[in-house]
Amino acid sequence: SNIRKLNYRFMAAEAFWILSGDDRAATIVPYNKAIAQFSDDGETFFGAYGPRIHEQFDYVVEKLLADPTTRQAGLTTWRPSPPATKDVPCTVAMFFSIRRDELHAHVFMRSSDIWLGVPYDVFNFSMLAHLICAMLNERKPVEKHTAPGILYMTAASSHLYETNVEGARSVLAAASKVPRTVTTPSMLFTDRERLLTTLHELRDSAPGHPLRWWEGG
Repeated sequence: SNIRKLNYRFMAAEAFWILSGDDRAATIVPYNKAIAQFSDDGETFFGAYGPRIHEQFDYVVEKLLADPTTRQAGLTTWRPSPPATKDVPCTVAMFFSIRRDELHAHVFMRSSDIWLGVPYDVFNFSMLAHLICAMLNERKPVEKHTAPGILYMTAASSHLYETNVEGARSVLAAASKVPRTVTTPSMLFTDRERLLTTLHELRDSAPGHPLRWWEGG
């Protein structure tokens, strides 16, 4: 939307940062200077999802491969009794379920900013689900591949700052007139290296770049 001017370079950079297990300020702040204020030491981010979830990917994949109907394929980002920090994780956990050969992702959040956070969260969690799909599909024959399903997000608290109310209303009014469904290329959920390479390249892309699949139509 021209009204909600999203930072697509940061969107791709953050997804790559998370999926690659990174928590360093030096690798993400260049794409969004504002987030530097949330680092306690200027070097890393306490609440970074990457290091926490990266070590849980194999567990999730093994659970889904052993039993596609499992209800135990989950990963957590919350740290018990977190210390005083400027970067308390907004997301608590994610669970994955396969239904009719589609992988559905369920995200549980303690707090969610509908204007500042959700657009980026939707992309990040979608790409995370694509990564899990890719890891599953690496272990399956093509005819049994799993495709991305639905992303569900549940927030204990959701908010919108007063300064963003008018902008949100304008976006809703414009969006209602332009219904559109965007499908990501299959390469992004069948090949994890291709997924990470694509996100890495998108970090430095400009409008009109052929990899910006969401801009088509």
